[in-house]
Amino acid sequence: MDQIQDQNTKACTDAGSSDASRRRFLKLAAATGVALPLTTSMATAKGPVGVKTTRTKSTRPQLRPPFWEIEAARVMQSFTDGSTIPFHRYRALGSTAVAGTVPVLTGTAGDVVQLRVRNTLPYPVRPKIVGFNPGPSIAPGSTSAFDVVVPPEGTWLLTDDTLGDAAGPMGLGAVIVSRSQSALRKVSNYDREFVLLYVDSDDRWNAAIDNGQVPNYALYEPNYHTVNNLTYPGTASDPGTTINCQLGDRILLRMCNLGWMRHSIHFHGYHVDMERINNQPQSIYGPKDTVPLPGHTTMEALLTIDQPGAFPFHPHSLTATTDNGLYAGGQISLIVAT
Repeated sequence: MDQIQDQNTKACTDAGSSDASRRRFLKLAAATGVALPLTTSMATAKGPVGVKTTRTKSTRPQLRPPFWEIEAARVMQSFTDGSTIPFHRYRALGSTAVAGTVPVLTGTAGDVVQLRVRNTLPYPVRPKIVGFNPGPSIAPGSTSAFDVVVPPEGTWLLTDDTLGDAAGPMGLGAVIVSRSQSALRKVSNYDREFVLLYVDSDDRWNAAIDNGQVPNYALYEPNYHTVNNLTYPGTASDPGTTINCQLGDRILLRMCNLGWMRHSIHFHGYHVDMERINNQPQSIYGPKDTVPLPGHTTMEALLTIDQPGAFPFHPHSLTATTDNGLYAGGQISLIVAT
């Protein structure tokens, strides 16, 4: 697994691959949409998150509120094409909220919270908020509880520094929602909020890492695509992923891309306004039915429900709306307005 960390900046696309036929369709569809890790936009901040280790041991520590509690675990997921793929994911523990099955960690900007991580994977994990310094390394089979300063107001990605570029495709991620003190004191500008975490995965990478091997970082052709760890039609029945709403609602969509594909999220029936990109306020863009969401970025978009009905929204890439080429699947979600 040390080799994985040493090579985790080498991921790129190989436009000349002659892989099996099931890959050719995927490559053609995604050829212009895969972001190189070293050129992907990252969340920015003025300084590092202060991380202080308070205890590390294999038994459950005594927790003090507020705290976040998650587990790094192996998960087997079945898809509509008949495949079952291994993922290494963060899972919510205790009272931690979820969107689909993705942990959603909520706090007040500048506050200190205790992050408790139980690692059931066969290699160390090192939680990292994108754009900040990583926390301590957590050995296999152990639990660590350490203090984290909640980042500035916005939507942030939590991933893993050990796997590096492979953490996203493996699904080892969570979302942090940070609110300011002033936001807590006033009435919200939004009627509802939803967190949407997009992940793309190449099953060859997943299989290699799950077997303790190093994937071929020179070849990345994602063929499985999830939203909140779900694929369509599962996304349509999940209350944290389907946008159930009413006419006149103002909805904040906290859209996050932990994968490496460059997405353009397309909305049927509605337009959205981009409020923040990588937690930086936006004011120059007008309403749009398609918005960019590159790898390892976040966007907060305002969705105003101005007509009733059921409408899909999804990346404008055929690949991303399939399970290994089988349509319909992947990252299709629904807006259901009454």
